[in-house]
Parts: sequence; structure tokens; C-alpha cells
Amino acid sequence: MKKILLLAAAAILACGAASAQEESQVAKGETIVTDATGLSEDGKMQKYRRSSLYSVLIAHSQFNYGDVIKETFVSIPTPDKFNSHDVAVKIFESSSEKMIKNPKKKEELNQSDIDNFMKEHDVARRMVAKWFNRNPETGMFDGSYIEECGFESASWADKAEAEATISGLDKGKIGEELVGKTFLLVNDIVFVDKGEQTKKASGWIKGLGALAGAVTGMSVIEDAANLAGDITNEFDGFTVKIVSYLFRLDWNEHISNTFYNDHWIYDDDTEEVKAQKRAAFDATDIFKLTYIGQTETQAGNLSSKSLSSKPKEEQMLKVCTRAIDKSIVELQREYDEFKVNVPIQSISADKKTCTIPVGLKEGVNEKSVYKAIEYVQDENGNYTMKTIATLKPVKGQIWDNRFGAAEDAAAIASGEAKGSEEDASGNVNLTATTFEITSGANNLMTGSLVREETIKRTK
Repeated sequence: MKKILLLAAAAILACGAASAQEESQVAKGETIVTDATGLSEDGKMQKYRRSSLYSVLIAHSQFNYGDVIKETFVSIPTPDKFNSHDVAVKIFESSSEKMIKNPKKKEELNQSDIDNFMKEHDVARRMVAKWFNRNPETGMFDGSYIEECGFESASWADKAEAEATISGLDKGKIGEELVGKTFLLVNDIVFVDKGEQTKKASGWIKGLGALAGAVTGMSVIEDAANLAGDITNEFDGFTVKIVSYLFRLDWNEHISNTFYNDHWIYDDDTEEVKAQKRAAFDATDIFKLTYIGQTETQAGNLSSKSLSSKPKEEQMLKVCTRAIDKSIVELQREYDEFKVNVPIQSISADKKTCTIPVGLKEGVNEKSVYKAIEYVQDENGNYTMKTIATLKPVKGQIWDNRFGAAEDAAAIASGEAKGSEEDASGNVNLTATTFEITSGANNLMTGSLVREETIKRTK
């Protein structure tokens, strides 16, 4: 146990998230607040912990543009509010050989495919192995990845605790606050096939052209054929549908104790013990993923000659990225544990408004309500979340930070494309959204954490 505690303390103390100058200023009680520290102006710990995300695709290679979706998915960036926790496999094939129109059947098939994928590739175990930087040949673990992805967001109060006691941040805090905030997002993305409608439309136009030519003696068939060709351009203003399934990596005291006692290999362990622990980790079934929920949404590309002339892969990258972003927004609105906390960027001198680096990509709209939060520690060392202020976006000051927003805005401004209400509500020239502080202004400071208020839905 002592080794474990020493390891945790060493990892905290090794974290290079601050310069010596910053540490000195903090010691003097001065304010040093960045997106990572989680330190408020009065020195209170804000507990800014980034969740980690592993995103995969259920591929339908035989479906319309299935290969294009598959080829571009690997280029989709991890949303910037998450740490990437991708392991080797990013794509697996659906067992379906045709489009399933029955939602219940499709869900059953997807769940079966996902279960098989997680078992076949030992997904939960590989996610744990990545957290502790496991060497697959020796079975050795180390804290370098934890340090890099988790402790860069540790608050100064945490670091002070590590310096004051040998236990530092104990394994419970490491496990429950970091590993326990790791999610798997499985995305089923399909192209919305407009083929049936456009085939009927093009056939009707060609027939009309032929009839007009017979009656008038004029050659209009060629023009009609050209018009039919325009209609059958499926990639002009196309749409994809996405169903996203969310899972959380299980991590609790029992799993943590088992991992450290039965699987963690120390330098002074005998070769026999090392071999036993290596084999125990490879064989254990203690690591699991819990299903949280799912959502279904869609995203589309603007109908525009310049946008539609771009390579299919480029267009698909934009639309699929937006589809996944929309899925994440819906899942966060439904499930509090998947929400992310974002620090306030700036506060106006009169404390009437503030800026936050979120926008249309995170689902911000004029009706959004955000709350500023503070984590309060009780006598047992547990933290509870307390709302200290409420905010709402200012109309006309919402940042359009969606993937590819600038080119869409240019097409709309030139009159080449018609935008939606969502397009009109955002501004690509901003770098954050301005919020009106509707209550609790005196409780806020730069670096205070905010999150969208939970939306209660009727089933």
C-alpha cells in the first residue's frame, strides 16, 4: 500500500502544469487561473476534471457512401472538451447486410454487434491499460499517461495536499475522478439515400421533355435531361443520420483495489510474481463498460455549388463531425455524468456579462441556460456540486464554432446557399459566446466552472 501511495504522490509532484513563477504567486495568494488549474480567485478548489472519450464507428461498407463514411471517420477529431482515449480499433463492420427500417430490430442488432466488438477486442481492459501505460510485453504499468492527461488539470489545492502528506492524491481519487470519467461512444452513421425520390423525379422530367418535344417540335429533351441530372445529385445538400451509444468505463474502490493488488507489477517483485500478475491482468473479466444511453440525430451539408464541388471525403468529414458533435450535446443534456465543465474566459468590469468558450457546436442557443458551479468538500472528503450563479447567452453574441462553419458562412453571405435558423444565430468571427449573468454575479471570477443546465424531458 505504501508503494501505491508513494507512486500517486510522485505523479502529482511530477506534474509540470505550472511554472515556478506561478507556484510562487499562488503561495503569496495571488490569482493564477488558467483553463487547466481549476483555481478560483479566492483559492478554492474547482475540481476541473476533463472526461476522456474513445469514439468508434459501426461501418456499413455495402451501403450508399458507406466506404466514404468509413474512410473519413478516422480523420474526425476528438471534441476539444475531452481528452482522446482512443485505442487501436476505430471501426468495426455491422453484421447487417441491408438497411433495417425497423428501429427495434436495428437497435437489437447494433447492441449485439457492440457487445461482440467489446468482447473480441477486450475494449474495457485495453482502456484501463492505456490509462496506466501498460507495456504489453512486460505487463509493467506506470503513471505517465495519468500525469499527462489527468493531473494537468489538478488544482493547486490538490498539489499542496500532495506536498503536505505522503499519500498525496490517493489511488481512490485517481481512479474515481479520472479513470471513472472515461467513456466509449459508438456511432452508427448512414447516408440518407435520396435515390428513390430523385429517380422518380428525373424519370418524370425526362418523360415531360419528350412529350413537349413531340407536341411542339422543339428540342427540349437535352435541357430536361440536364435538369434531371441536377436533381439526382445526391451529394448536393446531403444528410447523414447517426445513432450514438454511450458507455462508461466502470471504476470503483473494489476494481481499484483489485487492480493495484493483483495486477500492478513492482520493480522488486520476483519474476514469478511478475508473470502471475501479467497473466492475471490478461485473464481478468473485472473491467467492464456500463451502458448509459443513446441518442439519434442527423446533420446535413448546405446545398451549394461550391460546397458540393469539394471532394466527397471533405464534405463527409464536415457533416459526420457535426453529427457526432450533435449526438454528444444530446447525450450531455440527458445524462449529467457525461456533461463537461468549462471555465469562464472573462468577466466584464460591471459583472453583467462574461465570455465562455462554447458555441453552436456545444448546442448553445438563445434559450440555453448555464449554471456556474462550485465543488464543496464535506468532513469525509467527498465533494458535492453547488450552483453559485446562472447565465444565459446574449442574442447575436453566440459563437459559431462548428466544424466547417467559416465556409458555410461564406456561401450563405454570397447568396449561394440558404442557411437555417441555427446558421443565422451564430457568428463565426467570435472566439467565445457572451453570456448575461442573470444571478450570482458576485460569486463569479475568471476560471469559475460552468455547465449547461439539465433539460428535463418528457418520455
